[in-house]
Amino acid sequence: MKLTGRVEKRIAKDFPGRDGHVVEELLAELVSHLAERGGPEDKERIAAATLLCGRGRMDRLLDAVQLAKEDWRDVLVGAGLADAGWRERLEADFGPAA
Repeated sequence: MKLTGRVEKRIAKDFPGRDGHVVEELLAELVSHLAERGGPEDKERIAAATLLCGRGRMDRLLDAVQLAKEDWRDVLVGAGLADAGWRERLEADFGPAA
């Protein structure tokens, strides 16, 4: 599955240049790894949570990717996207869905 446009925009903002391409590949691989986990909205949520946990730092992002592969729910909690208001939080941080 391809990453959504708003996740790609956030990657470009948080990881400009070459790092952004690396991050895109890491998150695309993560989403593929989570193929059995729900639909596109769930995958976007997990990718976005992983990106938020990275906080613009590659070392933190790599840790978040590993954590998401082990238990994606922990990444949702860490990014504040685990509760009922996760859609609003995602929109506030990433913009409206396309």
